Amino acid sequence: MLGKLWKHEWKSTWRVCCMMLLGLALITLFGWISFQAPLWQSAVSGRSYNGPSVWDLLSFGTLFMYIIMLVGINYGVFIYMGVRFYKTMYTDEGYLTHTLPVSKHQILVSKILNSGLWSVLMEVGIFLSVMALMFSMIGAMLPEGYTWADVWREIGPEMDFVDEMFLEIFGMRVSGYFGRMIVMGLISPFCSMIILFGAISIGQLFTKHRVLMAIVSYVGIMIVTSTVTSIVQSAFSLGQMASFVDDNQLVGGYVNTTILLSLGISITEAVILYFVCHYVTSKKLNME
Repeated sequence: MLGKLWKHEWKSTWRVCCMMLLGLALITLFGWISFQAPLWQSAVSGRSYNGPSVWDLLSFGTLFMYIIMLVGINYGVFIYMGVRFYKTMYTDEGYLTHTLPVSKHQILVSKILNSGLWSVLMEVGIFLSVMALMFSMIGAMLPEGYTWADVWREIGPEMDFVDEMFLEIFGMRVSGYFGRMIVMGLISPFCSMIILFGAISIGQLFTKHRVLMAIVSYVGIMIVTSTVTSIVQSAFSLGQMASFVDDNQLVGGYVNTTILLSLGISITEAVILYFVCHYVTSKKLNME
């Protein structure tokens, strides 16, 4: 039954989310075109440049819109999933949801899986978009006659040095660091959605202004999380300082501690707020 619930959630949200991804693809294409402006091609390549033109102004305008779109898409899916959760759980539309012959656990898990998966897909889309634009910028600024093969031929020998330097400073290789970032990137969206749903559920415990109280609850949760994370990280860092023999170990230990503690706190917070959601929907359900 969980599979059917998730399939229903997917069918109900894919159009809006795909429109966001399509918008991201289009603005990425426009960003790529903007880097063909003479300004960028003459930046380091030594090509002739006759001063600012309309094409250059359009290029800057497109890049500005690109940044706005990235922020909008990043938060857009978050807001969209939050609004949908509220409507399908705590308004008149929720009557149908709560009369289904399934458990509250299955309903919540299906919504978390769907919203978290779309958040991951948006993260991947944004990452690919930024990488595409970065390569477009580098390609536009290459000197005449210089190819990507030449770039890789010069960068290749330096990668081993960077990897060794990374190991010395952070206590891990580049691949290990990015591996941890990928793990965080896969887990964090699901935790973020659970925290959002938890804040919305807390807002339903109030008799009036439930949407406002949900927003206030979310802000309060973020403040508490930030405070607790800072205190715990500081405590761990101070506790480990005595074992560090040089500054490199201090930097590496702080980075490792920050990554692991942030992930651990997010997971703990998500687990707590999941049970808050389950409690509200099971014991304190009072739809508008």
